Parts: sequence; structure tokens; C-alpha cells
Amino acid sequence: LLVDNVNKITIDSVLNFKYNIISMAFLKQFTLFLYSTKYLRFNTSTKCNKLFSCGAVPTSNVFMYFIISETIHPNIKTSKHQHITLISLNRPDDKNSLNVETLYDLRKAVTNFENDSSSTVAVLYGEGGSFCAGMDSNELSNAPQIFNEFLQSHCQKPIIAAVSGFAYNAGFDLCLWCDLRIVEENAVMAIDRKLKTSKSEMSFKRLLKSVGYSRTMDILLTGRDVHSKEAFECGLANRVVACGSSVGQAVLMAFNISKFPQKSINDDRNVIHKMVSE
Repeated sequence: LLVDNVNKITIDSVLNFKYNIISMAFLKQFTLFLYSTKYLRFNTSTKCNKLFSCGAVPTSNVFMYFIISETIHPNIKTSKHQHITLISLNRPDDKNSLNVETLYDLRKAVTNFENDSSSTVAVLYGEGGSFCAGMDSNELSNAPQIFNEFLQSHCQKPIIAAVSGFAYNAGFDLCLWCDLRIVEENAVMAIDRKLKTSKSEMSFKRLLKSVGYSRTMDILLTGRDVHSKEAFECGLANRVVACGSSVGQAVLMAFNISKFPQKSINDDRNVIHKMVSE
């Protein structure tokens, strides 16, 4: 495959190859490789805002050519490839803020993943350049209670957060709820202290176990932004990757995890989650 400038490769340029030259199997793997290594750039109808304009928008579109997608609800989308399930928050115009309907659909998507014996690892991400900006301000009376109930239990299988843009408040909680966090260079995590809402006790425990007492108190009391570099250095993020590549990198990590005996992995996970919850 000869390419003048690999950084200019797009979905269209990949798909325009003649099928009698390149097999569909190779096309699938090559597309996933390009996406996961940040070289894949493509146009979408949703644009990053100027703060998070990095040349690519994380989206499930890259997988549409070889994954059968199922839409549970306009606010939540799921798709699957082999043993990997992708779950996306699909409210990009509201930076994927959580309302009651979205929370119910998210819980349903997670339950479906847990009950699917052929799916071993999930990736959770947000459409449109932001992971999740928190709770929908129009539903602060009911949504927080539903969300806190969701946070009390952990997913029965490994789940990886692919984080881009904002991960504020409830979005921060959702990151902590996941087992692993692949964070893009543009990602910002924070707890907005201007909001008169309390955090979940489980989120406190997860944050404390991740970054320690001193850093936890710093984040909680000041409400300051935690950028990707600091998140990685303090143990909040497992990887920092280029803008637009978190979903692809998370999928590759998920594939690696799925190769191992899942019973032993989930037994070990349960021990860790039990220790965190005590």
C-alpha cells in the first residue's frame, strides 16, 4: 500500500480501493489499525468546538463498515465486533449530559452486555468530541438519585472508558465507574463545585483508591480541572493518547483483554471491587 502522506488518509481513501485488489478482511483490520494509531482522519457532521479541535472527532463511524450496530435509543448506541461491545453516549449537542431517559438506557445497555455470553469486554465513550459533561441541568431533581443507584454496583465484565473532551461531574463519576480509562490529550476531568450536588460515596471511594487521600481532597475541594497529563501521572488515567484515537486504542486494549481466560479475570476483578467498596 503506497501512501504519500499517511496523516492525510481518510475513510474515503481507504474504501475507494478496488475490492479485487484488497480483501474485505484486510480492509477491516487496516481501518482499525489506522484509527487506533491516530492516522485515520475523516469528516463527520459533528465538529469539535475550538477548544477541543484536534483534527478528529471520536465516533463509532469508523466501525460501521464491519460492525452490525444496534440502536437502543437515540441517546445511547451500541455496536459489537467479535467479543467487544461498544456503548456510546449519543447526545453530542448537549455534550452527552445525562438525563433520566439516558440513564435508564445506559443501564439497559450495560445489562445487555453483561448478559451477552459472547461479549467479554466493553468500551464506553461519548459521541461528538466530549465524553460526558455531567448531569442534564433540567433534570437535577430525579436523575442524580437514579445515577447514584447505578454507581453503587460495578459492571460484571471489564469496561474501558475512552475519554475525550469534557468529563465533568457525573461524567467524572462515569469514568471512575469504569475499570480502565484511555484519555485523549484534550480531555479535562473536574468536579464543578458551583453545583449544589453531592457526589456518590462510591465515587469518593474509587477516586481515593485511584489517586490517594491528598490528591482526592485537592480535586474535591478546589473543583479545579485535571488535564490528561496530570490524570496519567496520578493514576487516574491508564493511557494518554492522541486526539481522536481513544476509541480505537480502547478497542485494541479490549481485544487484548478478551484473549485471556475470562473467568479468572472476572474473579480477580470482583476481589478488587470488593476491596474498593469496603
